[in-house]
Amino acid sequence: MAFQFEGSKKKDKNATKISYLVETKKDQNPCFPQASFEILSKYQSQVKRLNAEKSNEPSAPQTTNGTLTFSSNPVASAVCIMKVARMRLQEDCYWYSINPFKSQSGISEENSKDIELGLILLIAAEKFSIQQFDTAEKLLRQCVLFASPCDSPIRRVVTYFAEDLRERIDQERGRIDLERKLVDFEESLGMFQSVFLSCEQKLPLTQISQFTGMQAILDSVALARKIHLVDFRIRSGSHWIILMQGLASRKDCPVELLKITAVGTSKNRLERTGKMLSSFAESLNLPFLFKTVISEMNDLKEGFFEVEAEEMVAVYLFLNLCATLAWPNYLERFVGFVKKLNPCVIVVVEMEANTNTPIFMDRFYEAIFLACAIFDLLDACLKEDSMFRKIVEETFFRVMISSTITGEGEGKIQLFAKIDYWREFFARFDLVEAELKTLEPGFKED
Repeated sequence: MAFQFEGSKKKDKNATKISYLVETKKDQNPCFPQASFEILSKYQSQVKRLNAEKSNEPSAPQTTNGTLTFSSNPVASAVCIMKVARMRLQEDCYWYSINPFKSQSGISEENSKDIELGLILLIAAEKFSIQQFDTAEKLLRQCVLFASPCDSPIRRVVTYFAEDLRERIDQERGRIDLERKLVDFEESLGMFQSVFLSCEQKLPLTQISQFTGMQAILDSVALARKIHLVDFRIRSGSHWIILMQGLASRKDCPVELLKITAVGTSKNRLERTGKMLSSFAESLNLPFLFKTVISEMNDLKEGFFEVEAEEMVAVYLFLNLCATLAWPNYLERFVGFVKKLNPCVIVVVEMEANTNTPIFMDRFYEAIFLACAIFDLLDACLKEDSMFRKIVEETFFRVMISSTITGEGEGKIQLFAKIDYWREFFARFDLVEAELKTLEPGFKED
């Protein structure tokens, strides 16, 4: 889904608007969701190659006369496999045999094995939720034995969730430090920046959020000659290249100054990104200034941003809010702080899943289906770059899984919420929803 929050309830001329992009999972193919293709098809030559891949989608399982069958595709997606495993759990159909795995009617041996693995993991999670730790540990050992982080998407998901669930059991029994340090995404980004940049260029959902987000900003600053962009997680900065190209092509209202203020904790990484963007702006003859704010998010002050009176401010929040959901008071302070910058537009990119719930099994099911969809996507788009895929999974998405399984209360690191939650939340700041626009027809590859 894609949304844009526009204006305040007072509807004044200086009203702030928020462009909100939420990547969601539907009952469609997890690798290339239909809704995603509807958006991508509007971007002309940039994504035409993706439409050709749509015909290769693996089908979801079908139920005929009470019998579950798959399409002729020998390997089902991770989401399909996990859906079947949950159906069997709900029907009290536990596993038939762990070793060897038995193939069921209409299901290939490989899919049957994967369904059993998913089922064992779900039963282990249920046993953990009622504090039957011994039984859960026995089941999790089976998951780790038969799955692998170097295997198919479903087996990678099972491996990561099983390992973190075992660690959670150790926590409950006091075997390890509750304050263990998770992988730091910002540190990893500095180490593997070229990897993340390559992945951004190959993942359709990343392209969707970048192109639509940049178009929302271009529309909002169409009459501005001095533009100030504030990015609270700039990563590689490749998304700003899209916007720079759009600004450089303006004829009626040429840009007098484009300023980008990047917030982060790594001075070296921000400076490298700044040099890259400065070089690109120079190639376009675009007046450009890059500023850095070296600070933790909870230590920010308005004076750090040097906003001039004649500048039109736009804010870009990429997966910033999910890191604050564990601390509601801090989340409100942060958004309140952002609004004080008086931006004309705030672009927010988040993933949609309700992992922000105190009920463990609800959180577990939301997280595992989200992970299955993501791993299917990564497997389809990065099939030729398995090393890149592995790095992305183990640095970024592993944190998401660990936050869901091993984190509780104040200790949770990264959580996600549904679109309705964000609508209600932003409404408290006098911000309401508006439709996102597609890219301008002339904004395409040569």
